[in-house]
Amino acid sequence: MRVPLREAFVLATAAGLASCGGGDLVLPGDVGPPADLVVVAGDEQSAAPGTQLADPLLVRVVDAQGAGVPEAPVSWVIGEGGGSVAPADTKTSAEGLAQTQWTLGPAPGLNTVSAVVSGVAVVSFSASATSGGGGGGGGGGGGGEDSRADRLVFLVEPTDTEEGERIVPWPTVAVMDEAGRVIADVRFEVEVELVGGEGKGAKLDGKRRVETRAGLAVFDDLQVKQPGTGYVLRAHLPGDAAVGAVDSRAFDVHED
Repeated sequence: MRVPLREAFVLATAAGLASCGGGDLVLPGDVGPPADLVVVAGDEQSAAPGTQLADPLLVRVVDAQGAGVPEAPVSWVIGEGGGSVAPADTKTSAEGLAQTQWTLGPAPGLNTVSAVVSGVAVVSFSASATSGGGGGGGGGGGGGEDSRADRLVFLVEPTDTEEGERIVPWPTVAVMDEAGRVIADVRFEVEVELVGGEGKGAKLDGKRRVETRAGLAVFDDLQVKQPGTGYVLRAHLPGDAAVGAVDSRAFDVHED
């Protein structure tokens, strides 16, 4: 199993951007080749043997900056326990997402499925086939019948950067429902602000309010121009006090 939902989105960094030539630079809006495959939702579910899990398996193919890569082929391979997936071969959406439905094998016990992007990465899902059935696990890719936002989660955390440089990989926030599913069928505006940190007079530059696509708000143009340590991004839904704000991990901004 790769890692839980929150850690699964700690993506490959783009440290080479600062030193690359202009011809190699990937600007906001451009998408590079696939660099990583990450679990979004659907892991660690349970159900009766031979039945379909309640939530689909959902992965995201990203480039080195954390941007979703469209039209990337993803294969789904049954491991332990037997069972089936439908479809077995998928291509990612415009947001880099791919999903499949998983039907467990006929006997109680551990079941596994791997998602594969050839030449890039493999991630694994596990589920339990239990005689008493079970509930959902890591969440699905849609809002289902209830698309009310319940909480926000940082899927891509900000990392240390240099003053005036864009934060990469791009911080990404997911809007989740009460069951822990990414709400993909409703668009929300997510806003981030800079809190904490030892840099005096620091402010967050760039596009701080972003509309979700497939449940994810990707902040691809954030900069801090004041060196300091212990900065934190705080994300919230403007005008929706019922959904609490969420803080990112702390990061540092180094002097150029």
